[in-house]
Amino acid sequence: MQTTDLEIQKDIINLLEKFDNILYGFAYVGDIAACKYKNSPYAITIGLPISPTIVDNIVSGPNQAYYDEYLSVNDRLDLITEQLKNQIVKKGYLAYAIASSKRTDFVNIKGDFPHKAAAVRGGLGWIGKSSLLITRQYGPRVRISTVLTDIPFQTDRLPAKNYCGKCKKCVDACPAGAIVGTVWTEELSREKLIDVKKCDLWKIKNYSQFHGHVCGICVAVCPHGNKKAKEILV
Repeated sequence: MQTTDLEIQKDIINLLEKFDNILYGFAYVGDIAACKYKNSPYAITIGLPISPTIVDNIVSGPNQAYYDEYLSVNDRLDLITEQLKNQIVKKGYLAYAIASSKRTDFVNIKGDFPHKAAAVRGGLGWIGKSSLLITRQYGPRVRISTVLTDIPFQTDRLPAKNYCGKCKKCVDACPAGAIVGTVWTEELSREKLIDVKKCDLWKIKNYSQFHGHVCGICVAVCPHGNKKAKEILV
């Protein structure tokens, strides 16, 4: 008997739920995927939290522990997406595992696919003023990756409400002055939220020991996902 698309989706969910503290969502992304992925218009977004203790210690800037954690969580995500991709291909479908943090466009400072856009469509959270994905469970203290496929998933999860409100903690704390402070909508370009080149240059100049890959101050100061925060402005 041939396996149905819904049964395959349930098998994927069963696989993902074997991992502790994992977030996942399914979304249609055919309208935002690059041309080379147009044959795989559905996305599985996978998210894993970063250690809250480590994040709490980088309010003034990144340290080696945060950099190591950043790399470790990215590696775990990439292993999960490869596992998912292989499972899907064995079922006779197309699948592409998009690495959690791999820059392929060095001019525009972006990768092959907008992970955060798929995550929002899959109901994982919203885009904060920092241009980061903000989840209700962990705030921005997560890393995400994506598997693209041609399996026509059920995608009835609605995008989460934006709970940033009037909060400007990330705007005020950004050492590069790169965060504009605009409330995100799906139609808004990234440039309306953050000057990514200014952010990138700051990291390269000031955190060269981490190869300009991390800062994390906006992650640490966000009250969402921060158990030490006394209140969350909504």
